[in-house]
Amino acid sequence: MRTLILAILLITPASHADASCRIQTGKCLSMPQSAYTAPYQIGDHLPRDSFEVLLNVTYHGLPPSDGTFWYVRSGRHVYKVVPGTFEVLGDVTRKARRLAP
Repeated sequence: MRTLILAILLITPASHADASCRIQTGKCLSMPQSAYTAPYQIGDHLPRDSFEVLLNVTYHGLPPSDGTFWYVRSGRHVYKVVPGTFEVLGDVTRKARRLAP
C-alpha cells in the first residue's frame, strides 16, 4: 500500500506548488517577511542591563571589529552597536553561527 501511494505521489505533477518554493512537491510553507521582527531596530539604544558583549567573535562566526563597533547579545539576538551609546547599527543574528545559551 505504501509503495502504491509513493508511486502516485511521484507520478503526480506538482503543478499547484508555488514557484518560489525550493522543493516543488506539495504545499510550500514559508514565513512571511513581516513575521520576523527583532526586539530592537537600527537606531534604537539598548538598555544598559539588557545585553552582554561578545568577546570571542570568531567563535561566533562574525568578522572582527575594527573598534568602531561591538557585537552584543540580547536574548536570542546579536546586534552590532556603537560602543559608547549602544546604538544599534544592525541585527547580525543570522550571520552568527554559534550562540552560547
